[in-house]
Order: sequence, then structure tokens, then C-alpha cells
Amino acid sequence: MRAKTKKQRCLLATMTNEPFQPVRLYYAIPDSSFVIEKLRTLTCMVEVPHERCWQWLYDAEAASLRFAAGGYDDVPRERRPTVLGRIRFPRPGGMTLQTNSIERAIAAARFFSPRLGPDAVVMRLREVNRFFAADEGQPDALMALLDQDVSVIDPREAEAALRREFQGVRSPQDAERARAAFLERSVKEDVPMVEDFPLAPEEETPDFRDLANTLQFRFVRAFEHWRGNTHLTLAAIIMRTVTENMRARSDGGQGS
Repeated sequence: MRAKTKKQRCLLATMTNEPFQPVRLYYAIPDSSFVIEKLRTLTCMVEVPHERCWQWLYDAEAASLRFAAGGYDDVPRERRPTVLGRIRFPRPGGMTLQTNSIERAIAAARFFSPRLGPDAVVMRLREVNRFFAADEGQPDALMALLDQDVSVIDPREAEAALRREFQGVRSPQDAERARAAFLERSVKEDVPMVEDFPLAPEEETPDFRDLANTLQFRFVRAFEHWRGNTHLTLAAIIMRTVTENMRARSDGGQGS
């Protein structure tokens, strides 16, 4: 008699084959009419009144976008145009851009920035820090997780904790011990399931390098946890990446 094998999980993915992972970008805008006027000029944008949103379609101006696992031609014809994201205006002076993958969120920031101009600024980010199996639910229902048990991160609290950590330091040796202890604890602390935190638009590059790095590190963490490596925290993954990059640069320098 054959032993029963563990049922293999099937990863829930988008139509362009990225792992499903809800992300929402929060923008500061002059007003909704300012943005809507610009959206009306784009063929890839469609207003959906009953959803109180504008759908960003994988079509027309957006059809040239490529994702890691494929592009426009990889979407079945009967499913075209697929929806890449949704724009809403939840409050005066505010806009959200919601997507169901890390790659789409990065592509969205890069796509809309030159089209909306400098007056539309990405201020905050909210995302779900995990992947999903295909049998865990329908995408629309899972997107609702963005508004459940949200942990809002206040950078001022982190700054205050760092100041407390180094209170009483009187010598370089004390500072080094405090730093080492702080890093050891930080590596063990992980991100919450639904994370909401501010970005730094004044420091961002035109190609949204910082946003991309922020999201891609979280993508790697979600991937590792999906594989079963749940002991790996975001901080540990970042430190591992930094160490590997430093080692690679060092090896490259020695070989030159």
C-alpha cells in the first residue's frame, strides 16, 4: 500500500502569472477632477460607476508593460483586456491605486507618474504580506484583507525606540554593544500580516527605485514563507541581501 502524499498547494496567481498579493498605493492629489481629467485621455482607463472606480486595463497605452512571467500576448484572448488595477477617490485630496500583485503596483507607480504629473504624489503603502493558495478564496474576497487587522506603522515610534536604545551610551564600546544588541533583536522581529506605512516621496527616484526595493523585499519574504521558511523575517532577508551584495562587490574588486 502506497503512503499518502501530502497534497501539493497550488499558488494563486494573476492572469499575467505573478503571485497574487494585494497592494494599495495612497496618493495625495489636488482634487479628483484634476486626476479624472487626465484619466479620460487614456484609452486603457475605464470608469465603472457601480464600483465607484476607474479600471486600469492591460490594453492600449498599458499593453507594452512586461511582467516577470509574461506580457500582453500571454493573456488568453478571451480574458482580454484583463484589469491591472483600480483607482478610487475615498476622500477629497486623496486617491488610491489598488492592484493584486507586487509587480503591478511597481508598474502602476511608474506608469501613472508621468501621466498624472508631479502633483499626484505616492504618500503611503498598504499590502498583505503573504501569498495564497488557489483554494483559499476568490481574488475579490481576498482583496478585502487590505482593510482587516491593519497594522499602521508610525516611523516616529521606531525613531523613539532607537533613541531609547542608545540612551546612556558613553563610549564607542558601549555604542557598539548597543548596536549589536539592537540588530540582533531587529532581525527576529517580522512584519505584520497587513502593513500600512508611509513612504518618502521627497527621496524617491523617477523610476521609483525605493518603492520597488521596499516591495520586492516583501515579495521575497512572502515567497520564502510560501516555501515553508517561516523563520525568515523581513529584516533577516534584507541583511542577507546586503551581506551577499557586499561580498559580491568585494570578490569583484579582488578579481579586477
